[in-house]
Amino acid sequence: MSLTSSSSGALSGRTLTLYVDGYFVNQWDASCVVALEEKHLVYSTARGLLRDGGGVPPALAERTNIGRVPALQHGDLWLAESLAIIEYLEEAFPPPEYPPLLPANAHARAKARQWMSFVRSDLNALRAERSWWMCVYNESRPQPRPLSRDAERDSRELVALIERLCAAGELAPSQWNIAHADLALTLMRLAYTEYPLPDRARAFLDAALERPSLRAYIEHPRPPFPPPDKYAAG
Repeated sequence: MSLTSSSSGALSGRTLTLYVDGYFVNQWDASCVVALEEKHLVYSTARGLLRDGGGVPPALAERTNIGRVPALQHGDLWLAESLAIIEYLEEAFPPPEYPPLLPANAHARAKARQWMSFVRSDLNALRAERSWWMCVYNESRPQPRPLSRDAERDSRELVALIERLCAAGELAPSQWNIAHADLALTLMRLAYTEYPLPDRARAFLDAALERPSLRAYIEHPRPPFPPPDKYAAG
């Protein structure tokens, strides 16, 4: 499995390989693909999560020490966790030579990191009840069960945040940064499972999904059937 984009590529003599979930249904893999695509880096992907539900292969777990995907190999560097990977790519391939992933302004950059941390550390019930594979395996998706009280609270919190940011102009396409992708990928869990979105949130998502970097992951070829229940993915 590989994805490539036309650019000057990785640093001289060092290749970029992103180890991902083999079904391409992991939101945090998607964030890293977006980062690589936005930087216009040449890279490849390799399967880093066993399809039988067995988790990360032992060799990959040994190299990254914490045994998670996504994981990035860049020469002799092995790095796991999507936030760490995104931060590394921003520093290893910095603006202005490469397009930025984060705002130049310190205040805006801090807020972007805040949103990125929020969608990873909060919203646990929403992520558990609306798995991301439901966004891309439409024909195989079961009728979604009603959200639990906790997941409903998470959903309202996410939508309210996006509505406020849209009203303040902070999610305008002209202000794009990688946090926009994280918010859009999270909002997909609701939009693709029949959750009614208010106008601003829907418009934000529609605009975000037109971005080629997101399409690169969303439209990537997948196995014909979704992952089994025991398969752990984001």
